[in-house]
Amino acid sequence: MNFRVLPSQLHATAEVVVRFFKEARGLSSFKVEEQVADSIAYRPTLQTTTPEYEAIWVEVNETPFLQSLDTVVLHCVTNCLPVKLYVAFPAGLSHTQYKENIDESRRKGLGALEVSNEKVTVIHEALLLSLTGVRLEDHKLFPARYRSILTTAENTFRNGDPAKACSLIYDEIEALSRKIARKIHKKGWWTHLASGAPALNWEKAPWANVMETIIDRANFSAFPPKLKRPLLMRVAALTDIRNDAGHKPRRTADLIKRNQELRTRFENAVDVLRDFADATRPLHI
Repeated sequence: MNFRVLPSQLHATAEVVVRFFKEARGLSSFKVEEQVADSIAYRPTLQTTTPEYEAIWVEVNETPFLQSLDTVVLHCVTNCLPVKLYVAFPAGLSHTQYKENIDESRRKGLGALEVSNEKVTVIHEALLLSLTGVRLEDHKLFPARYRSILTTAENTFRNGDPAKACSLIYDEIEALSRKIARKIHKKGWWTHLASGAPALNWEKAPWANVMETIIDRANFSAFPPKLKRPLLMRVAALTDIRNDAGHKPRRTADLIKRNQELRTRFENAVDVLRDFADATRPLHI
């Protein structure tokens, strides 16, 4: 490969990295030291694109982190660019320098590839930078039983599966909805009881039907102060979109649009779960 900027002592490291991505990830056609886009004056050592339209950028360097990459990361996060950025480096750093650099690269969502004896060791994978900008909630605002699944959902989102992350939160909201429906039914908190209480199977009926019944038939005067119709309508709105992960992207622009939509949906779902769980605390369910 024709390197013009990369120091000569790192050429072999770069060649090993190219071979690694070809053999282990099926990626080839790497561009060398070319500007990634007109919007940012950044030229990684290597770059290519996956079949899923994710950009792979690799910076070959003596250490696992460069402070200059902060600007690149911020640009990708701000513009929701589907980029995985790796730093490849030769083995042999001192322990202190190694740990500091590795910890910093992990915090920024960068991948770390250590090269030694013609072999690449993945210290940690790169996150898709378009997804790392998702807003993370203070877990203390949630009941203890939701904190573990919230952590799992956030990690799932940032690790590249935003649709699954949304689904995890929707599942918790649905489960809480059904618990509320059973509580209402047990307590007889319905209006229009002269015509009989609703006869839905609260476990198996479609979630949308459960929410519609609560909104239309529940006696809201019996509810805790924060559990009102507008909040339940926010929950009901999720029933229409929970299974819609969007079409498979056919180009980079489609991937950017889908990830932006899923980030908005995820943040909204987390907000709804927080408010819903808070409003139902007095019910002890």
